[in-house]
Amino acid sequence: MSTTVVLGAQWGDEGKGKVTDFFASS
Repeated sequence: MSTTVVLGAQWGDEGKGKVTDFFASS
């Protein structure tokens, strides 16, 4: 979970969108 947050912070809004899509997919 923490790793996802860090990656989202690095990628910015685009990363958060991908993270959201990942969680929505799973």
